[in-house]
Amino acid sequence: MREPILKSVAMPPKLFWAPMFVAFINFVIQGAIMFVLMGVLGGEYNPLMSLLTILLVHIILIAYGVREPHMSKIMQSRGPFLVPSRNVYYSRGNKLAN
Repeated sequence: MREPILKSVAMPPKLFWAPMFVAFINFVIQGAIMFVLMGVLGGEYNPLMSLLTILLVHIILIAYGVREPHMSKIMQSRGPFLVPSRNVYYSRGNKLAN
Protein backbone atom coordinates (compact mmCIF):
# COMPACT_ATOMS: atom_id res chain seq x y z
CA MET A 1 0.00 0.00 0.00
CA ARG A 2 2.77 2.46 0.83
CA GLU A 3 5.03 1.54 -2.09
CA PRO A 4 3.28 3.55 -4.88
CA ILE A 5 3.19 6.68 -2.70
CA LEU A 6 6.85 6.42 -1.76
CA LYS A 7 7.85 5.59 -5.32
CA SER A 8 6.04 8.59 -6.81
CA VAL A 9 7.62 10.94 -4.28
CA ALA A 10 11.11 9.49 -4.48
CA MET A 11 11.23 9.04 -8.25
CA PRO A 12 9.44 11.82 -10.17
CA PRO A 13 8.45 11.09 -13.78
CA LYS A 14 11.12 11.57 -16.42
CA LEU A 15 11.09 11.86 -20.20
CA PHE A 16 14.38 10.62 -21.67
CA TRP A 17 16.16 11.19 -18.31
CA ALA A 18 14.97 14.81 -17.95
CA PRO A 19 12.08 16.03 -15.72
CA MET A 20 8.87 15.27 -17.61
CA PHE A 21 7.05 18.63 -17.61
CA VAL A 22 10.12 20.66 -18.55
CA ALA A 23 11.21 18.22 -21.26
CA PHE A 24 7.72 18.15 -22.77
CA ILE A 25 7.58 21.96 -22.86
CA ASN A 26 11.02 21.94 -24.50
CA PHE A 27 9.84 19.57 -27.24
CA VAL A 28 6.66 21.59 -27.87
CA ILE A 29 8.42 24.96 -28.10
CA GLN A 30 11.30 23.67 -30.20
CA GLY A 31 8.89 21.82 -32.52
CA ALA A 32 6.79 24.95 -33.02
CA ILE A 33 9.90 26.98 -33.81
CA MET A 34 11.02 24.30 -36.26
CA PHE A 35 7.71 24.33 -38.15
CA VAL A 36 7.62 28.12 -38.27
CA LEU A 37 11.16 28.22 -39.68
CA MET A 38 10.27 25.54 -42.22
CA GLY A 39 7.27 27.62 -43.33
CA VAL A 40 9.14 30.92 -43.49
CA LEU A 41 12.41 29.76 -45.02
CA GLY A 42 10.96 26.96 -47.14
CA GLY A 43 13.54 24.68 -48.77
CA GLU A 44 16.50 26.62 -47.40
CA TYR A 45 15.95 25.36 -43.85
CA ASN A 46 17.17 21.94 -42.75
CA PRO A 47 15.07 20.46 -39.89
CA LEU A 48 18.12 18.57 -38.62
CA MET A 49 19.41 21.88 -37.23
CA SER A 50 16.37 21.98 -34.94
CA LEU A 51 17.11 18.45 -33.79
CA LEU A 52 20.55 19.59 -32.72
CA THR A 53 19.10 22.43 -30.63
CA ILE A 54 16.50 20.08 -29.12
CA LEU A 55 19.28 17.66 -28.18
CA LEU A 56 21.47 20.43 -26.73
CA VAL A 57 18.68 21.89 -24.58
CA HIS A 58 17.62 18.40 -23.48
CA ILE A 59 21.17 17.63 -22.31
CA ILE A 60 21.11 20.86 -20.28
CA LEU A 61 17.74 19.82 -18.79
CA ILE A 62 19.18 16.42 -17.88
CA ALA A 63 22.04 18.16 -16.05
CA TYR A 64 19.58 20.36 -14.12
CA GLY A 65 17.30 17.37 -13.50
CA VAL A 66 20.12 15.42 -11.86
CA ARG A 67 20.70 18.31 -9.50
CA GLU A 68 16.99 18.98 -8.82
CA PRO A 69 14.85 15.93 -9.73
CA HIS A 70 11.59 17.62 -8.64
CA MET A 71 12.04 20.59 -11.01
CA SER A 72 8.73 19.91 -12.79
CA LYS A 73 6.67 19.99 -9.61
CA ILE A 74 8.47 23.10 -8.36
CA MET A 75 7.65 24.94 -11.58
CA GLN A 76 4.03 23.76 -11.56
CA SER A 77 3.49 24.78 -7.93
CA ARG A 78 4.83 28.31 -8.48
CA GLY A 79 2.33 29.02 -11.27
CA PRO A 80 -0.78 30.08 -9.29
CA PHE A 81 1.23 32.15 -6.82
CA LEU A 82 2.84 34.44 -9.40
CA VAL A 83 -0.48 36.25 -9.99
CA PRO A 84 -1.08 38.92 -7.33
CA SER A 85 -4.40 38.76 -5.54
CA ARG A 86 -6.94 41.57 -5.25
CA ASN A 87 -7.90 42.82 -1.83
CA VAL A 88 -11.58 43.02 -0.86
CA TYR A 89 -10.93 46.00 1.40
CA TYR A 90 -8.31 48.67 0.77
CA SER A 91 -5.05 47.93 2.56
CA ARG A 92 -1.38 48.07 1.78
CA GLY A 93 0.19 45.01 0.19
CA ASN A 94 -1.39 41.85 -1.14
CA LYS A 95 -3.46 39.62 1.08
CA LEU A 96 -4.33 36.02 0.31
CA ALA A 97 -8.05 36.53 0.85
CA ASN A 98 -10.02 37.84 -2.13
